[in-house]
Amino acid sequence: ITNVYMFHYTPDAIIVPAESQFKTLKELVDYAKANPGLLTFSGSGTNSANHVAKETFDRLAGVTTTYIPFSGTSPATTAVLGNQVQAGFSYTTAALNQGDAVRVLAVSADERVPSFPDVPTFKELGYDMTGGAYRGVAVPSSASEEVRQQVSDVIGKINADPEFIQKMKDGGFVVIDVPYGEMEAFMAERKAEYEETAKQMGIAQN
Repeated sequence: ITNVYMFHYTPDAIIVPAESQFKTLKELVDYAKANPGLLTFSGSGTNSANHVAKETFDRLAGVTTTYIPFSGTSPATTAVLGNQVQAGFSYTTAALNQGDAVRVLAVSADERVPSFPDVPTFKELGYDMTGGAYRGVAVPSSASEEVRQQVSDVIGKINADPEFIQKMKDGGFVVIDVPYGEMEAFMAERKAEYEETAKQMGIAQN
């Protein structure tokens, strides 16, 4: 397949139960530094966006935490709510669905997410983390350049619709605009961002 458009991403977010001892990200980091390996994070799958985010955070914060993979976002969130783990690397969308049952400590976006105006970004707190689960449209690699551009143009028009943008923001998504002509540079940038963490996880390609 060939990627022709990226239209939004679901920012990674650290969530804890509403009654958690961790009121801020600093409190969580301080605990992790004082108790190497004892802080547990749930997440959706192994080598997933959640797993990569957790490992990236460990590296940037200088901590060692334990990742517990689950079969999806829902069971990973349930583990947080049931105190099976102390925290979760989740997404803003999942946190939004839980309402007051969870506390969001930080979100992985360039700017604060409108759905969580009081929650700081990782960057605000000194950790250079942005991203999450990216979503876009691809076509078969056999598609002509004309078809690739046509599909990109159609998705771009939808992505620029004010009503659509508002719905995405209300749902906890971050809208991005990466058309076909910018895709190669976008993917190269993502690859560069992930390489160091991939090496840390032992999944880097030679």
